[in-house]
Amino acid sequence: MFFVYGISMSVAKRLARKKCRVTEGHGSNRRELTATEYEQKLAEMTQIIFEKMKQQKLSYSLSTPNLCKQYIELAKRQEPHKELHIRYRKPTGSVNPKTKKEVFCWEVYRGGAI
Repeated sequence: MFFVYGISMSVAKRLARKKCRVTEGHGSNRRELTATEYEQKLAEMTQIIFEKMKQQKLSYSLSTPNLCKQYIELAKRQEPHKELHIRYRKPTGSVNPKTKKEVFCWEVYRGGAI
């Protein structure tokens, strides 16, 4: 199974909405932001988060690298993205001693056979 990893503006906006407050100040100096002030603050915070974000899994499980490439092309047309690439789960050859299951790591797909 293959996945698309990268940094998306929509994910950054979702994280910014969680952090951005509707009010400003503390105690008796607290006031509510107007809609335009809130949107401006949200846009600034979104841009800051977008610049500092680490790569995340953007797609669900896709069966082939060609589908991942199509996903990347569509994503680039929709909104700003950075550092889009394809990853897959690669067996490390070791076994977890507690669960007795094989341990996997995420490997960047560079084309060719797996």
